[in-house]
Amino acid sequence: MSLQYLIDANIFITASRTYYDFDFGNSFWDFLVEQGKKEIIASIDKVFNELKKGDDKLKEWATKDFLNYFIDTTSDNVLEQYALLMQWANNQRNQYSPNAIEEFMKESNADAWLISLALTDIDKYVIVTFEKENYQKKVKIPIPNVCKEFNIKYCDLFQMLKNLNFKF
Repeated sequence: MSLQYLIDANIFITASRTYYDFDFGNSFWDFLVEQGKKEIIASIDKVFNELKKGDDKLKEWATKDFLNYFIDTTSDNVLEQYALLMQWANNQRNQYSPNAIEEFMKESNADAWLISLALTDIDKYVIVTFEKENYQKKVKIPIPNVCKEFNIKYCDLFQMLKNLNFKF
């Protein structure tokens, strides 16, 4: 079974605003679509909803070129994992602030949904995020902290690109 990389919104947003701006980074965006077609890279519907809030080239690309690679998170498997994850988050009052937990538990927050999908098959999915593991941070629940807790693989964009032999 091959791995599938699940991309967090911060990867798309940061890449489009910096390293791989649409004015010169087309090979990067084409690579993502190519890897999407091969089912090596994907994201989720909730990340797409975040990207649609912008009125920019990223929204246009996500809608036109990458739309088929946003996985629907309404399957029973994902919903079951989401419910378990919400129970876990609700029990983290000693680790995180009430606001951090409340934010993580918002239905519109893509982080928990991304993790829930990964939980459906931890041998298959790798979450790609720029967030860093940080147990001192109390005002947000970082994706890597949750990944560690549930044995989910994760990496940043550059590690994923290296693993996939991306050439600019």
